[in-house]
Amino acid sequence: MTKEKEMLKEAEETNENRELEESGLSEIEELRSLVEKQKKIIEEKEKAIKDYLNDLKRLKADFDNFRKRETLFRQDFVKKANRDLIFKLLPILDDMERAIREAKAKEIDEAIVQGIELIYRKFLTILGEEGVKPIETEGQKFDPKYHEAIATVCLPDHDDYEIVEETRRGYFYQDEVLRPAQVRVNRISKDFMA
Repeated sequence: MTKEKEMLKEAEETNENRELEESGLSEIEELRSLVEKQKKIIEEKEKAIKDYLNDLKRLKADFDNFRKRETLFRQDFVKKANRDLIFKLLPILDDMERAIREAKAKEIDEAIVQGIELIYRKFLTILGEEGVKPIETEGQKFDPKYHEAIATVCLPDHDDYEIVEETRRGYFYQDEVLRPAQVRVNRISKDFMA
């Protein structure tokens, strides 16, 4: 019986080994299946992370663009508001220029003329600090971008289209024409040349 017992024992061990192997194989298969599921979950999470990161980058770029547009809008708004205010002040500057010319022509008290000129220069200095510059006209050729012709004259000692007189000063505001200069322009007529 010992042989039978040994064989039975061997058979039981073999069965147990098979069962262990089968159970180990099924556990391995379960683990493989679990690993595959975890890999898929990780891939989905990585894809979601990439999507969130792309969305975040896009949102950051949109915000940066918004901030730049808003900054430009504010700068443009301030520039337009300043330009409008300065444009409203130009007639006062014109009046001061006329007052100085008239005071000098009528030989009014020199102290009054000097006081008006001082205020006028301060006014010009402040406007200059804000980016306002007068448009040059004396001895210049007429340019419709910068000058407004209010009359033509025919003077043979001046070139054709030469500005001979400025009747109202024009101004630039930050390199754009705020108000064109009003001028008289020399036009040599063909009849005069003949």
